[in-house]
Amino acid sequence: MSAETIYRPAPIPEKASKKVTIQTFLRKYRKGGPGTKYEFNKGVIEKTGVVAWRELFIIVNITNHFEGSPSAHKGRMAKDMEVWTSPDQWRKPDLAFISIEQTRAAKQGYEPVPEFVIEVISPNDQINCVKNKVYEYFNAGVKVLWHIFPEQQVVEVYRSPENLVVCSGNKPCSAEPVVEGFVMPAAEVFKPV
Repeated sequence: MSAETIYRPAPIPEKASKKVTIQTFLRKYRKGGPGTKYEFNKGVIEKTGVVAWRELFIIVNITNHFEGSPSAHKGRMAKDMEVWTSPDQWRKPDLAFISIEQTRAAKQGYEPVPEFVIEVISPNDQINCVKNKVYEYFNAGVKVLWHIFPEQQVVEVYRSPENLVVCSGNKPCSAEPVVEGFVMPAAEVFKPV
């Protein structure tokens, strides 16, 4: 696919809700609250869950595996990174790979989009919102997206909205080509610590 490719999700009727400005969102909702984080989607505030304590081991497993990978010196895994996917859409993925180059760009005032993003899907997440964010992330420049389903112990690895590999058991989940050498079996993602 070319760099100009725009992925379009199926249209979903918007709920009737009061829209707010991005300034209001950033002032009142940016920090979230206990067990809650908020995202901004074209004037609508979307309440999403944070990774629950009972699922924190997933973040630990991925982070530990990354730190032992050949690409660990090329960047870091950041939790709840603030990401502008468009001028009117602001997300907080559960984990995102931030390269050294992106860190340098951020120091200069830029807010680059991570090329590898991980979302832990909670039982409260609505499927239409989850799927729409797949398109949103890829339109913003994400190249690899993992959706992790703790209850089913499944990882969905996207390389585009149409290119999906489902991983469970010993099937490897890969972040390549974004994070060279970062491959781990799905079972390791869910291994108790």
